[in-house]
Amino acid sequence: MIRAIDVSDLPEPLVEAIESLVNTYRRKIGLASAAPHPRPIGWLQGRWELPATFFEPLPDDVIDAFEDGDEE
Repeated sequence: MIRAIDVSDLPEPLVEAIESLVNTYRRKIGLASAAPHPRPIGWLQGRWELPATFFEPLPDDVIDAFEDGDEE
């Protein structure tokens, strides 16, 4: 659960340390850039194919794992 806090109640050195930590984390995970580079459409074309078995019905035991198993 994320809880908002009022930073005006915190001492200035602590606020600066938190801001530094957040900025460092954002740079580390790549949020520092203005906009992420979108993946081009069809970027795997010719490198990977969806197997025909993908479209086959799932076995009953797999379907039952997702459902409660109660039949009416």
